[in-house]
Amino acid sequence: MKNKDEIIKKWGYKKEELPFTDIEIYNDEETSVENRYSGASIKLNPVELAIYDVLMGAYHLHLSIFKQEPDIAKEMYADFNLGKYWFIENNPDAYYTLID
Repeated sequence: MKNKDEIIKKWGYKKEELPFTDIEIYNDEETSVENRYSGASIKLNPVELAIYDVLMGAYHLHLSIFKQEPDIAKEMYADFNLGKYWFIENNPDAYYTLID
């Protein structure tokens, strides 16, 4: 597998324009992702999948710690929004299928 920077470039992104700088990329091909509520699915490229993983992790952490750690929960929600707005701009179909 190519290194992370090569994969980011292969899919047409610039590392410095991604909402999260420390993402983990585990493959270099598209992966189908399903909305667990609606059952709708869409293919994400490896960069999109990594960003989706971070934003959904931030969202679920936000929900689980909101009452105990409101300041950290706010940071997690801000991260969720960073990823959400990135999807709105870079892959609106994925946003409407998985996040909206």
